[in-house]
Amino acid sequence: MGFTICYRFQAQKKVFEHPANCLTPHDAVCYALFDSPAVLWERPSSWEGNYATIVEFAERLGVIDVRWHKSISHPHL
Repeated sequence: MGFTICYRFQAQKKVFEHPANCLTPHDAVCYALFDSPAVLWERPSSWEGNYATIVEFAERLGVIDVRWHKSISHPHL
């Protein structure tokens, strides 16, 4: 199984596949940050913490509207 993660960055919609058996909301936002160039500008002091903290950090860097769902296709794990 895998997940499709969608987000917006600098007014552009970004979509990518992430191979995983499960995905938490916190992890989805972290993977969106990893996928975006924003993570090169500033890194959080910790990737741990609660969902609200990582969402606030992502939004401050311009990674917004992070959404995810189980993929129809099955990426190779």
